[in-house]
Amino acid sequence: MKSSYYLNVLRGRTQELPDVRSRVVRVFVSSTFTGSFTRLFFRSSHICSLIDTLAERDSLIENIFPKLKDYCREQYGLEFQYADMRWGIQIESANNHGEVATCLKEIELCKKYSVATNFVVLLSHRYGSRPIPAKIHAPLFELLEQTARDEQNGIHDGDLLSQWYKIDTNCIPHAYILQNISLLIPNFISKDTNEVKQANEQWKKVSEQLRTCFRRAAELCLQRGQISESDYDEFFISITEKEIVNGILGAKDANERTLCFLRDIVDIRDHLSDSKAAKYIDMSSSSTIDEDAEKLLERLKTVRIPNALKSSNIYKYQVRWSPDGITRQRHSEYLEQFNDDFYRSMKEQIDRCAQARLKIAPDELQHEVLEHAIQCKTYVSKFHGRTDVLSKLEKYINIKNEGRPCVVHGESGCGKTSVLAKTATEVFKWWPKRSVSVVLRFLGTTPTSSTIYKTLLSISRQICEIYSISMTAYPTVNQLRDQLELNIFPQIPDNEYLLILLDSIDQLQTDAYNCKWLPLQFPFNVKCIVSTLPDHGDILENLKELLWENDRPFVVVPPFEPATVEAVYNDWLAMKHRSLSDEQRLFIKNFMNKRNEILPLFMKLVFDIISVWRSYDTIDEHLNYLRDVDDCIRYLFQHLQVIHHPLLFSRALCYMTACRSGISQNELEDVLSLDDDVLKSVFQHYIPPVRRLPGILWTRIRNDLDEYITEKEVDDAPVIYWYHRRFIEVARELYVSNLNAVDRLAVFQNMVDLFKETWKGKNKPFKIDDPKLVHKYKLDQSDGEIQANRFTTSQPIEFIDSDGHIQYNKRKLNELPQFLSKLAPDISLPIAAAEVLFNYSFMHAKFGVSPFVDIIQDIEQFENQSNFKVIETVLEILKEMKYLSTAYLICGHLLNEYRDNYAFELTGRFATVYGLKTNLTNLIQQCDEQSPRHCALIVPYSQLQPPGNGLLYSLNKHTTPVVDIDFVNGESAAITLSNKVVVINMRNGDAVIDVNLPKIDEPYLNSTTFSSAVSTDDNKKSSELISSDNSQTDDSNSEDENRFKQYMFLTNSAHNIYLVSNHGDVKFHRKSTRRFLLVDVVSFKQGICIFAEEGTNSVECWHLGQNKLFAKLDLETKSSLKQVFCFRGSRFILTVVLHDGTILFYILKGSQFENLATIDAGPHLDTVYPDKDHLICTFDANTPIDFAYIDMKVIRASSEVLTENQINTTLVKFDPPITTKPYHQIIIPKNRSHHKGMSMELFFMIITKGALYIVHICSDQEISYVCIPGECHTAAISASSPHIVFAARQGIMNIYKWRCVATKDEDVKNKADIHHGYQLFVTIDISSSAILTIAPSKDSAGLFLCSLENGAINAYHSFAAKDAAKKIPPFPRTTEVIHSLQLYGKIAVTLDKSKRELASWSYEHFTAIESRHLFPGTIIIDHYAVLSDTAVAIITNTHFVEVYGLNSLNKSALCRFNLSCPSQVFAIDDKTFVLLSNNGSLRYMQHNKHKVNQTATKQLNIKCVKLFSSVITFNSQRTLIVLADDQCSLAICTTDEILYTNINLPSSFVSKVTSDPTQNYLIFYLENKSLISCRIESSSKPSCQLIPFGNADLYDVKKNCLSRILHDENQLYIHNLNSKTSHESIQLENTCELICVNESGDYVFAMVKPHILYMYRVKDRRQLARLFVYDRVTTMVATNDFIVMGMNDRRLLTLLIADPDDPELKTKIQALPSRQLKRDSHSAARKLVEQMDAFEDMSSDDNASDLDENENDKDDSGPNIYAVKQTKAPTTSYRFVHRLNCKFTTSKMKIDQFARTRFCDNPQGEAVTDDSDVDADDNNDVIIEKASLVPETHNLDEIREKTIEHERQRIKGVQLANANTTNPTIINDYSVTSSTCALQ
Repeated sequence: MKSSYYLNVLRGRTQELPDVRSRVVRVFVSSTFTGSFTRLFFRSSHICSLIDTLAERDSLIENIFPKLKDYCREQYGLEFQYADMRWGIQIESANNHGEVATCLKEIELCKKYSVATNFVVLLSHRYGSRPIPAKIHAPLFELLEQTARDEQNGIHDGDLLSQWYKIDTNCIPHAYILQNISLLIPNFISKDTNEVKQANEQWKKVSEQLRTCFRRAAELCLQRGQISESDYDEFFISITEKEIVNGILGAKDANERTLCFLRDIVDIRDHLSDSKAAKYIDMSSSSTIDEDAEKLLERLKTVRIPNALKSSNIYKYQVRWSPDGITRQRHSEYLEQFNDDFYRSMKEQIDRCAQARLKIAPDELQHEVLEHAIQCKTYVSKFHGRTDVLSKLEKYINIKNEGRPCVVHGESGCGKTSVLAKTATEVFKWWPKRSVSVVLRFLGTTPTSSTIYKTLLSISRQICEIYSISMTAYPTVNQLRDQLELNIFPQIPDNEYLLILLDSIDQLQTDAYNCKWLPLQFPFNVKCIVSTLPDHGDILENLKELLWENDRPFVVVPPFEPATVEAVYNDWLAMKHRSLSDEQRLFIKNFMNKRNEILPLFMKLVFDIISVWRSYDTIDEHLNYLRDVDDCIRYLFQHLQVIHHPLLFSRALCYMTACRSGISQNELEDVLSLDDDVLKSVFQHYIPPVRRLPGILWTRIRNDLDEYITEKEVDDAPVIYWYHRRFIEVARELYVSNLNAVDRLAVFQNMVDLFKETWKGKNKPFKIDDPKLVHKYKLDQSDGEIQANRFTTSQPIEFIDSDGHIQYNKRKLNELPQFLSKLAPDISLPIAAAEVLFNYSFMHAKFGVSPFVDIIQDIEQFENQSNFKVIETVLEILKEMKYLSTAYLICGHLLNEYRDNYAFELTGRFATVYGLKTNLTNLIQQCDEQSPRHCALIVPYSQLQPPGNGLLYSLNKHTTPVVDIDFVNGESAAITLSNKVVVINMRNGDAVIDVNLPKIDEPYLNSTTFSSAVSTDDNKKSSELISSDNSQTDDSNSEDENRFKQYMFLTNSAHNIYLVSNHGDVKFHRKSTRRFLLVDVVSFKQGICIFAEEGTNSVECWHLGQNKLFAKLDLETKSSLKQVFCFRGSRFILTVVLHDGTILFYILKGSQFENLATIDAGPHLDTVYPDKDHLICTFDANTPIDFAYIDMKVIRASSEVLTENQINTTLVKFDPPITTKPYHQIIIPKNRSHHKGMSMELFFMIITKGALYIVHICSDQEISYVCIPGECHTAAISASSPHIVFAARQGIMNIYKWRCVATKDEDVKNKADIHHGYQLFVTIDISSSAILTIAPSKDSAGLFLCSLENGAINAYHSFAAKDAAKKIPPFPRTTEVIHSLQLYGKIAVTLDKSKRELASWSYEHFTAIESRHLFPGTIIIDHYAVLSDTAVAIITNTHFVEVYGLNSLNKSALCRFNLSCPSQVFAIDDKTFVLLSNNGSLRYMQHNKHKVNQTATKQLNIKCVKLFSSVITFNSQRTLIVLADDQCSLAICTTDEILYTNINLPSSFVSKVTSDPTQNYLIFYLENKSLISCRIESSSKPSCQLIPFGNADLYDVKKNCLSRILHDENQLYIHNLNSKTSHESIQLENTCELICVNESGDYVFAMVKPHILYMYRVKDRRQLARLFVYDRVTTMVATNDFIVMGMNDRRLLTLLIADPDDPELKTKIQALPSRQLKRDSHSAARKLVEQMDAFEDMSSDDNASDLDENENDKDDSGPNIYAVKQTKAPTTSYRFVHRLNCKFTTSKMKIDQFARTRFCDNPQGEAVTDDSDVDADDNNDVIIEKASLVPETHNLDEIREKTIEHERQRIKGVQLANANTTNPTIINDYSVTSSTCALQ
C-alpha cells in the first residue's frame, strides 16, 4: 500500500524535500593543516613535510582511489570523487581568508551529493591549524575588542583589531570582516618571490598577534559568562575539528557514511629532538609539546569521535618512529594494511548504500519527482511579481471547456521557468476545495527529462501511480501519447483535477521540437501548460500550427519594468541576509532606470554581483557598461578570472564548454591535471607533491559558479554544465572559439589524451621553465623535466557490471571522436584511425550505443579535414575512411541492432584487401583477435558485397515492408509507406515526418497526401467542391521543410481507411467488413473522398473534414462491383466495372451522380487499366486480341449520355501475341513526354509469367513491343529515360537497355524492317529480401531507389554497379535455391530445391563451384552419397544409379545402370558404395580411380519397403543398419555378413532414422514427434538399448551430442548419449528454423527467426555467438572448424568456428590464405581497390543509354549474358470498333499502313470505325462464351506511375504482414501521394 508521504510527493504536495538525487560517491578526505594556510602555500618547497598524513594520502591517490573509481563505475554506474583540500592553496585564496569556508562548503556538498561514504578523517598526533576567524558577528567582536582594550597594553591590541577588521553593515546581522592581507601588506600578492616571502613573514607576526589577542579576550569573556562555549571554540579549535564537527558529529547517518583512521606513533615522544618530529606532532617550542593542542586532540580522538561512531567505523594503527618520519619505504607494511582497510571499508559502505538505493523500487520515479520539486522550491523562493502573467494562467486553469494546452513563451531569461514553478504552488489556491495533483517537469535538468520519450513515460507512470491506473511502457513516443489521450486521461475520476507543467521544450532533444508528442485535447479536469523560447527550433511555430483554431491559448512573459527591480532585490537580499548601503541602492536604482525592459536573468546576474558587496566597498563604475545578459556574464567571468587565476579559470570553463553536454568532475580534474600550462600557472613557486591539480582549486571555482551550473546525467554519467543557454554561448565565445592555434592544439590534445588513456598509469613529462625552480629541485641534468604520474581515471571502452553485463563507456565513445576532429588532420587522423575508426573494440561499442547517423557524422567530421594540405599517410587514411563510410551506408542500420555482426560485416566485405590497405588490415586483425569474445564466428574470406558495387546508401526508417515510395520537392524528399508514413529528406536521410499509423491486423496498401489540412467548412456550395485540384502536393524545389508539417495522409488497408495528421492524430476513420475496392480523392482542397466496397452495388462520397456523407451512387444491377476508379482533370468522371463486363461512366453534379455512358465489354473482360485519357482493357485467354484501347476524351467532352456506338475503341493484336494471359501487371510511367525517336502517348509495360513486354510506338509510327524473357515480380521505367528498364526478381535487380532499329528490307522496296535490340546492362544482387517497389530518378538515368521487404530503402547508381560487375567477380550461385548440403573434407556437395542440380563446391578458403550436373526434363535426384572427396553416386526418380567424379559432375557418368525399384545409396568407407533397394537387395560398388566395380550382391530377409536405414560404426567398421517395416527387427549389414537383432519400438510409426556414422547408435524419430536413441552393442549376437529423449520438432546428432528443439516452448535441449544425461534447457528468443551440431559434438547451432544464428558450447551451455545472417538459411552443416550454410540467394556462406577459449584459435586464423599479407599486384584484390576508388569518384553517365555492342565481342567460356539480343518486331494489326461484346474475327484485323498511321497518329481513332464488326454472318468470328471470372486487384493514379496486380498471380516471395485469403497481398509501383486506390 502506498504511504501518504509517497502519494503527497507524487501529487506535488510535499513540504519536506530531501537532498537531490545523485550518481556520485563524493568523499571529503580530512587531515591536519600545520600553521596557517599561507605557510602551506608559501613554504611549499617543504610542503611534503608540513602534512603528517602525506604518505597515507599519496598512497590513496596512487593505489586506492583509482580502484574505487573503477569499482563504483563498473558495479553501480556511479562516479567516485574525492576532495583533498590540504594542498594547492593559492595566493588569492589565502589573501581573502576563504579556505575554511571552502572546506566546510565542500563537506556540505559531499553530504548532499554522495550516495554512500561522504567523509573520511585521517588523524595522528597533530591537531591542526587554528587560524583566526575571517568573520565575527558584530556584538561578539565589539565585546572582544573592548575587553582587549581594557587590558594592559590593550589600546595597541584594540587598534590592531580595528585595523584588520571592518564592520559590514550589509551583512545581517552586522559582522566584522577580516580584511584581505594585500590591503595592508601589498607585497603579499607581489610577483617577486622574495617580496612575497617577506610579506608572508610580516603577516605571520600580525596573525599571531591577532590570535593571541582574541584568545586572551575570549578567555576573560568566557570566565565572566559573557560568551558561550561555541563562541569561545571559534578562536581555539582547529580547522580539522571544525571539519569533523560538520562531517561526523553533526551528521545523522555518520555510521553509514563516514570513517575514521587513527595512527599512533608509539615512540614519537622519545624522538622530539629529531629534526622532523615537529612535522608529526604539535610543538610549542623546539622540544616542548603543545599541551593545549594535545588536550583538544585527545578529546577529539577519545571522546567526541567515539561517541559519534561505532568502533567498526574507527581503524587504529600503531607504528614506530623513523628518522625520516612516516615514509613508504620504512612503513610499507603499515601502509599496505591501511590501504586494504580503507578499500574494504569504503567498498562495504558503498555496497550497502548503493544496494539499499537500488532496492527501493518506486524511488526512481520518486527521485525524479522530488528533483523537480526541489528545483520548484528554489525558483519559488526567488519569485517576485508577475501577477499579470499568473492571472492569465489562473483564467486558463478555470475555463472548463478549454481542452487545449496553454503555451507560455518569452525571450531567454524572461522568467518562464519561475512562472511555471509559481503556478505549481498557486494552483492549489486556484482550484480550492478540490483534490488537485501537479505533475511538473523542468525539461532537460535531469536525464529522464532530457528526451521526450523518457519524459512522457515518466509522467505517465506518475499519473498512473496517483490514480492507480494500469499502463504499458510502449517503445515509441506516439504510442505513449496515444495511451495518455485514449486510456489514462479518461480514467482520471471526474472529482480529481490534474495540472501538467512542462517547462522549456527547447531544452529537449531536437526530435521533440515538432511537438507532435503533445496531446492537443485534454479532459475538462486536466490542464496542461508548456513553455518555450519563441525563436528556437521553430517550436513556437509548430505549436501554433498544431493549435490552429482561433483564440489560441498563448501567454507571453514580458520583461520586468525598472520600478519592479527594487522590490525584488529587497526580497532577494532578505533571503540572503544581506543589505545595501544607501549609496549602493541609489546607484542600482539609477542603473536600472536607464533600461526600459529588464529580463529576469539580467536582473539576477546583476543581483549576484551586488549581493556580495560589503558596505565599505567602492562601487565598480564598469557596471554602467553592462547592457544585456551577455555583458553580465562576461563581467562575472572576468571577475572570477582575477580571483581564481586567469589560465586555470579559462581552461576549466573551456573544457566544460567544449564537451557536448558537459563534463564530469573527475574528467575535468583529470584533464586539468594533464594540462601542463595549467599546472605551471598554478605552481609558480614550487613543484607539488603530486603532479595533479589540487581538488580545492576547482572546488573554489565551482562554488563561485554554483548558481550557474547544473549537475545532470549525460551518457550514463553525472556531468556538470551550464544551466542556461546564454552561459553556453558566452563561454564558447570567450574560451573556445577564441583559442589561438597553440592553445587549441593543447586543449583538444589534452582531451584526446584523457579519453584515449595516453597517460593512464604512465609518467607524463612535466617541464619546469623557471630556472630558480630547476636549480632549487636539482633538475639541471634533466633540463628541468620531471617524469610524473598524473593519476587520471581509467577510460575503458567497456566494463562488466555487477550483474555480469557489458556496459559501455559512452563518455569516451561520444567525446573522443569529436575532440579528435578538432585537431589538425596530420595529428588527428592517425590517432582516429588507431583509436576510433579502425579500432574494433571502439566501433563495436559505438554501434551499440550510438545511432548510425551519429557514426556517419563522426566520420564526416574527419573527412571534412581533407581540405587541408596533408601528408601522404593521412591521404591514405582518408581514402580508407571513405571505404569504411560506404560500407557503413550498406550495413550501418543493421549494426545498430546487431552490433556483434560488426566483424562479420566488415571482414566479409574487406577481407579481399587484407594486406593491401594498412588500416583495414589492422581492423580485420583486431576483428580476428577480439570479436570471438562477442561472436565466436570468423569470416574466413570475403563473402559479402564490398563497397563500390553501386550502393550509395541504405535508409532504415521502416521496420516493416515499404509498399510505396514517391519523390516530392524535386526529389529532395521521398514519402514512404509501411505501417507508418515517413517523409525522408533525401539530402541527409533524416525523417522530416514520421507518423505511426493506427495499429491494425493487416498491411496498409496506399496513402494519399494532402498538402494542407482538410477543411471542415460546410458552407461551400457543392458545385465548388468538385473542382480541378489534381495536385495534392507541392512538388517545387523549395528546401523549406515546414511545408511537410502541414501534410495529412489518407491511408487505407483492405478494410480500414484513416485520415491521419502529420502528428498522428486520426481525423477520420471508416471500416469495412467486406473490403474496399476504391479509395480516391475527389477534391483535395475540400477533402471530398470516394469509397467503394467489394460485393456491393454502391459508391459513396464523403466529406472527410465534416465526417458526413456527401453523395451516393446506387446501381440497380445484379452484378456486383469489380473495379472502380476515377478520372480527374477538367472534369471528374467515375468509372465502374462490373463482374459481368459492364463498364459504366458517371459524372458528379452537385451531390448527384449522372450516367454519361455504358460499355458492354462482355464476360471475358479481364481487367481495365486507366491511362490518362484512355482505358486499356485486357481479356482472358479465350479472346484473340492483346488489348483494347478506349477513348475517354469523347466521354469527358460529352454533355449528353453517350451510346456505345459513339465511343471509339481500338483492338490491338500482335503476332506473335503477348503470352501468357492473364497478365500479372501493367505498369504505366508517370509524367510521360515525347522523346527523340519515339512517342510516349502510348507507352506501358506488361509483366507476364515468363517475360517483360515494353509496349510503345516505334519511330516509324508502329505500335510494337520489346519482349525481354525472364521472370520478374515488379518493374519500373523512368519517363525521362524510357530506354532503361528496371526489373526485379526477389532481391535481384536486372537493369536492361533497349532500342528500336529500322533497317531496309532488300526484298521489298521502300519497306522498313523493324528490329528491337535489348541488353542486360547489369545485374545487382541487392538483398535477400524481396524488392517491393522501384523508384527511378527523374534527373539521372542511373540512379534509383528500391524498397525491400525488410523495410530498408536502398539507393543505387546503376552505372557504378556496371563498372563493379567488370572488376568484382560475382558470387557463385546455383540455379535454384539450395535444398540440402553435405560436407566431405574440403568439398561441399549441394542439391537444389528442384532436386535437379547437384554441385560440388570448395568452401574452406574460398567459395567456388568446382563442377555441377543439371538433370534435364523431369528427372530428379532421389538420393545420393559421396565417397570422401572423390566420387558421388546418384539415384534418380527413374531408378537409375549414376556415379560421377566429384570434381567432374559436368562430364559423363563413370557408370550408369537401372535398379528398377526405389533405392538408396550410402558410402561406408573411402571406396565403397552400398545400394539398398526396397525389395531387400544389397549391392556393393567400389570406386577405384576412374572405374566403378560391383563387388557383391546380398538379399535381406526382412521387408524394407520404407527404406528406413542409416550408417553407424559397428565393430569398428562403417555398417549399414536397416529397420524392418514391422519395426520389430534390425538388419546389420557388414561387408562380410548380415546380422539381425530384435528391437522393441513403441507403437507409433517411425518417420525418420538418422545417425552419426562414427558412432554406434541410431536415432528414431516417430510420427508423434518423439525421439528414441538405439545403441547397438557389438558382439556375436548384437543387442539394442533404447533410450527415449522426449519430443522434438527439430533435432540433430553428432558424436554423443543430441540436440532437439520444441517449437511450442522455444526451448533447446542438449543431451549426452553416452552418459544418458541432459543439460539444462536453453530458452531461445524466437522460433527455431534449423539446428545442427558440429562434427565433434562440441557446439550446437540454432537458426532462429529472423535469420539469427546462435552458437552454444555444449560443455557449459554458454552462448558464444549471436549473428544476424543476411538471408534465410535453407540448410546448414558444421565440421570441427567450419559451419557452412546454404543461403536462400543460392550460394554458400562459410564461417570459421572461433571459440575464444580454443588455444589453437590464433593459429587457425593465421593459417587462412585470406590472412596472408602478401598480395599479387594483379590480383582480384587490386581490382577491388581500383573499383572502390572509382566508386568514390563516381559521376553519373546519363548519356550511356545506347546498347554496348562491344559486349558481344567477349570471349567467355560460358554464355555472354550481357550480349545484345536482336529480335524482330511483331506484326501489329488493328481494328476500330464501337462494341466490345460481340463476335471478334481475326480476319478483319488490319495491318496496312493506313490502319497503322491512323492509330499511331491518333490512338483514339477519332471518327473512324469499322462497321463490319457488327456482321453476324462472319463464320470466322470467335464466339465469346461465358467464363468464370476471378476478382482482380487494382490501383489507379492519373498523374503518375500505376501498377495493377492480379490477386490470383501475387508476387512470389513478397508477403506482407498478416496477408491471407481475406487480406490481400498488394504491391504497388506508384507514389504514396496517389490519388487512387482501387482494391479488391
